Amino acid sequence: MKLANLAKAVLAASVMMSATAFAADAPVTVTGSAAFTSDYLFRGVSQTSNGAAVQGAMTFTHSSGFYYSMWGSSITAFSAGPGQSSGLELDTLLGYGGKAGEVAYDVGVMRYNYPGLSTTNNSTVVGGKVLEADYNEIYASASMSGAKVGFNYSPDYFNESDAFMYLFASYGTEVAGFGVSGSLGMNKFDSAAMMTQALALAATNKEDAYMDYKLAVSKTVGGVGVEGAYIGSDIDEADCGGGLCEGRFVVTLSKGF
Repeated sequence: MKLANLAKAVLAASVMMSATAFAADAPVTVTGSAAFTSDYLFRGVSQTSNGAAVQGAMTFTHSSGFYYSMWGSSITAFSAGPGQSSGLELDTLLGYGGKAGEVAYDVGVMRYNYPGLSTTNNSTVVGGKVLEADYNEIYASASMSGAKVGFNYSPDYFNESDAFMYLFASYGTEVAGFGVSGSLGMNKFDSAAMMTQALALAATNKEDAYMDYKLAVSKTVGGVGVEGAYIGSDIDEADCGGGLCEGRFVVTLSKGF
């Protein structure tokens, strides 16, 4: 990960956090966070070529339950192959959260943005065409007593890989003062070719779906959240390469504002 892009990510996180000052006496609550992680894995696949990332988030929540969120992370343009340039992922969410009895629910639409990734230097090119990295997803989830289930759907996923669906389940609780959680997700593509295109897998890939997982322990120490997690996927390393899809231990430090 280039230091220049790391600095940009830190600056972006700082700007987002500074906006919290406008929340006073308003029907909108503003919250934010900044984090440093030893590896940014998205749905079980490293987005930083197994390297560290800095991240920032900010959410504006109206008293009605509607909210708008922004989230950013430094990434590596892994779709272009090993050693390619680093960049940013900037996501925006518009959603609504509420409760029906004891069940909390959350629905919305999300936009994944990769500034500068859709270029001939940094992106996947198929048949001479530079594929579009940015994409949209709709999402919905329901949770109760620490358990959560949900799904995400994109009509045209990353790298123009057609329809994609993500189903997941998670559970979290507290044990002896530590947060303990686990999650399991299923990533389903239209075809093996589209999964290969989206994840920049080897042409030998014959699967159109894969599972990702996460087991984590967390605790707040001196106002800083500390999480140790084992994260990975069941994608064949022969198809993935570079250890990007293998399970590994990740440490994340975060601070809420």
